[in-house]
Amino acid sequence: MSEKIGILLATSPENENTHTVIRLAETALADGKQVEIFLMCDGVYHLNDARLEGLTQKGAKVVVCAHNCLERKVERKPFVLWGSQYDLALLMKESDRFFSFN
Repeated sequence: MSEKIGILLATSPENENTHTVIRLAETALADGKQVEIFLMCDGVYHLNDARLEGLTQKGAKVVVCAHNCLERKVERKPFVLWGSQYDLALLMKESDRFFSFN
């Protein structure tokens, strides 16, 4: 089984973390690693970034905190799974490497 990379993104799309997370995920996917990204807080605004959908087409899994989306009135997207803090806890436990951008 391939190495699993978990990424938490909690900053808004204007933050430099956006580019870093996209590049990190692309590189990990190119290396054959599993990638799962969890979006919460202002990170849920990344659902409007086409690059995120592109990552899912390359094999990344994206989960978003449903509570944060509802609070911020962010629309549900078909390429994203709605989850909770429980999903984040599982991601942290199951990842071989975990990166937090907040």
